Parts: sequence; C-alpha cells; structure tokens
Amino acid sequence: MTTSNFKAALEREISHICSQHGFNESKAFLFWFATSIFEIDEDSALEAISVEGANDKAIDLLYIDEDEGRIFIAQGKYSRNLQYQAKETDVANLESSLNWLSSPEALEKEGKPELAELAKEYQEALKEGYGVELLYVYTGKKSFNVDKKIAVFNQNEENILRRRNFRHYHLELLQDLWDEIQGGRRRIQKDSIEFSENEYIQMQGKFGNALVANISCKEIVRLYNQYGDKLFDRNVRLFLGARKGSVNAGIAETIKDTKDRGNFWAYNNGITIICDQFSVKEKKVNLTNFSIVNGCQTTVSLADNKGDSPELFVLIRLIAASADIVDNVIRFTNSQNPIRTWDIASQEKTQRRLKNDFKKLKKPYIYLTRRGDKPISSLQKYRDGNNRLRQIRIDIVGQYLAAFKGDPVLAYKHKAFVFSKHHDEIFPMDIRAEEVLFCWICGEVSKSVVWEMMKNKPEDVRILKKGGTLFTMAVLSEVAKARNGATYLSSLSEEQISSARAKERLKKYAEYSARLYVSAVIDASEIQKDELNTLIRQKDFFQKVLSRAKRQYEKDSLNKEWLKGVLPKLI
Repeated sequence: MTTSNFKAALEREISHICSQHGFNESKAFLFWFATSIFEIDEDSALEAISVEGANDKAIDLLYIDEDEGRIFIAQGKYSRNLQYQAKETDVANLESSLNWLSSPEALEKEGKPELAELAKEYQEALKEGYGVELLYVYTGKKSFNVDKKIAVFNQNEENILRRRNFRHYHLELLQDLWDEIQGGRRRIQKDSIEFSENEYIQMQGKFGNALVANISCKEIVRLYNQYGDKLFDRNVRLFLGARKGSVNAGIAETIKDTKDRGNFWAYNNGITIICDQFSVKEKKVNLTNFSIVNGCQTTVSLADNKGDSPELFVLIRLIAASADIVDNVIRFTNSQNPIRTWDIASQEKTQRRLKNDFKKLKKPYIYLTRRGDKPISSLQKYRDGNNRLRQIRIDIVGQYLAAFKGDPVLAYKHKAFVFSKHHDEIFPMDIRAEEVLFCWICGEVSKSVVWEMMKNKPEDVRILKKGGTLFTMAVLSEVAKARNGATYLSSLSEEQISSARAKERLKKYAEYSARLYVSAVIDASEIQKDELNTLIRQKDFFQKVLSRAKRQYEKDSLNKEWLKGVLPKLI
C-alpha cells in the first residue's frame, strides 16, 4: 500500500468515525488506533478516550487492560497531510502524565473528579503489578530525536523495574500495520542471520523443515534496529512491552550485569522464527517471508539495553512450517504466556462446531476467531445486500453472551474469564449457532442505541460509556424473557432472527432497556453514594439495578396497549 493510498484510507476511516460518533478528527484518530491497531473493542475504546479532563494532562487515551495486566496511556497527533512533526516535548508531557496519575488528590483539587477516580484505579492496578505502556501515536515520519528519547526512557533502570515501557507509532509503522489488517504484507520479505559457529541442527517432519543454531545477540539487535516491531507476528506484537508478570526486568538485569552476562544463553528459552523457507550457506542462513513468533520480549529487551556484547548468545529455532499449522506453532510456543484466551478457546470443539455451523446458515457468517481469519474460498456468499461481510468476532460475541446470560460485570471487566473458567457456561456444548447469532444482533443493536443516546443525551454519557452496551443487554435479556416467555430463544429460527422486522423490534427493546438501566443506576447509586466507577464493578450493585428495572417493567406492562407498541413480541 502506498502512502497516498493509506492517506485516503485513513481519511475515510476518520471521516466515518466522526460522522458516526460526533468526534473531532483528533479523537477519531485515537479511536481508530485503539480499535483497528490495538483491537480494543469499541465500547472500551470510547471509555478510554472519553475521560473528562484527561487531555489537559497529555492523556488522550487511558485504558486499563485487566485481562492482560497492563495499562495503556496514549497521546495522539493527527494531521491530514500525514506530515506531523513529532516533538520531544510531546514525549516529555506524556511521561509527566504518570506524575499526575500518582496524585488523585491533586486532580480532585483541580476539579477533575473523573480523572481522579481513574487515577485511583491506576494506583490499584500498579499495586497488583500491572505494567504501564506509554504510546505516542502520530501521523508523521519517525523522528530520530524522539526515538532516542524513548530509548533512554526504556533503558532507565527504574522504568524497567516498575514495568514501564514507551513505544511510538509513527506513520511508517501505522501504514505497515494497516496494510497487514487489510490482508497485505505480514512478514519480513527477505534477510539472513549469521551463526556464531558453523554448527547447526536441521530436521524434517510432518510440520515441514526446521533448524536450530546459536547466534550472537547482536544479530537479533541488528534485525530489530532495522525492522522494529514489524519483525514480530502481529498476534504476538500486541503483547510487547510491560505487563503483569513481565520478564523484561530480569532480562535487562542479566544483559547489564557484567558478571552474569555470560549466563544469558542458559537463562533464556531462545527465539522462534517462522518462515516460508530457509537455506544455509556457510555460516549464514537466508530467510524468506519470516517473523518472530516467540521471544519478542527477549528481542526488545536486547535492543533496548544494547545487548550486542560479544558475550551474549541466544538459541534460535527456525521453522518453515506449512500454512495450516502456523497458528498452532504460534499458540503452543506462547503457551506460558497465552496470546489471548479467546485464541486458545477457538480450538475448543464447541467453537470449531460453531464456526462450521455459521458457514451452513442460509445467510452464512464468518466466525472470526482471530484477525484476518477469513475463508480461503470466495467471500461473495458472506456478503449482505450492501456488499458488507457478515462476520462475528468471537471475543465480542463472548461478551455479549455473558451479558445476555446475566453476568455483564464479567463481560465488562473480565473478558478473558469468559473464554477460560466460564467458557463452558457461556458456550455450552449444545449452544445453537442461531442463539449466538441472536445475541450478536442484540449486542450490535444495543451498541447502536447506546451510542445514539450518548450523542443526544450528554447527561447520560457518564453512565453509558462504562459498559453501557453490555449492561443494556443484560436488562434486555430479562425484559425479553418476561415479554416472550422463558423459552422463546429455543424457538427462534434463522429467518426470524435475521429479518428486518426482528431488528426493528430488537431496537425497541434496546431503547427501552437502556432507559430502564440508566434510570435504575441513578436511583441505586444515589442511595449508595459511592463512585460509579466502583459500583459498576460490583455484581450485587448490578443485581439492585436489575431489580429496579424489573419492577419498572412490571408496572409498565400493566398497560397492554403501550406494551404492544413499545415491546412487540419477538415471535
């Protein structure tokens, strides 16, 4: 993809986001980055970029990822001509935001209660060992001075020990990532690695060809300095940087310790690289279409801490694997540090069956278990009347199902648990594709309704931006059962679920449920007098909210004519 093509694509994306959500271009740019590049779901991204008063402290996005144990703090700079001049002062301001977040009391005194409350969450997350990721995102050429300043931050011993990591996303990297998302180039096309000795082991198997060898760490540093994060497979790139349980500090300490440096090879598990093919010539192996799939933390730590000492060696494993097992190579080589719980859950029998069942629907859907997971065959049968692909994301529909089944708190704050300890409850073995499809449509309709309410009723934003879609779905589920009977879902056919009539009726349910939810939250929170950020995480608080909503529905449903108009039966 050329820069001009990327410019046009980015303008379209930002224009669409601005018109859909009423954002200015700068806010739309951060929203695009959060949802498209970092794969944060739309509701969470909205919450992350909508912290009142945060922009004054150089914070354009603040997202606490409770599933992965890390905190993202980002500043974005967008210019339409893609010529933003990156500034060292931007980096300094983003660094200083950490000082503000360490003092909720000062933020309270400044009249920034929402940011102060989030700062308290930030402090709690730090106590639990969360890592901090500072992200400088801009549409301009990579700046040497900015790169140098960020490198100094990452090499700072205190930042390493406190799991703080700084990364910057410049134009070239953003363009490359977008190209990947659109199905373009995914790996490094061609390069070579020099062995430390002319000794290596090769083997062949059902998987393909492999090679194991020792190399000097300076070779890894060279590759990273040349390619940066593009060196890593996208599905593990998302997990670079500092997070809870990160081993960066230990790696960095070994690299810097002149007495212990020689033991680095023994301490480290090595680096795994997948490629299309490789060939050996003397002390060098030539690689084609390759990327690192395991050992990313090792690679970044070596580069950040100048790990090119002649004493430093690392074991590499090259695998020229067939395309059908590459996903499993990535998954199993990262088993100690799972890529994402839904990536692992996608291999469950129930998930594989659902994937096939969605293909067999009269109007088939693509069940996306990971980025780019599209059928090899023609996509035409998956397109709707507007030529858009019918597709369902496993991670999002898992949240929708959890909320619909009565646990929106789990869906909102512990998505990873939906696909681990609660997987079999949320996705029982006999769950029908039609039921999952119904929840997906409910979720998408609810999201649209919630976002429309936030645009038209600013006073409700503080409630609805905190998991509003999921909590609305939980209320909708109860209302739908009360109106249609406890077993209505088992009777719904694909045609009934997908019809325009059903979507129109579901929109009415979502509008009513969202109003019920907001009203019930206001009533319940006024009684408890606690901060909404705290209350929204508590299951017992939601049960109080739900009880109020159900009582209100019982009163409203006494008016039969009203009921027919506002909540028509789904079947």
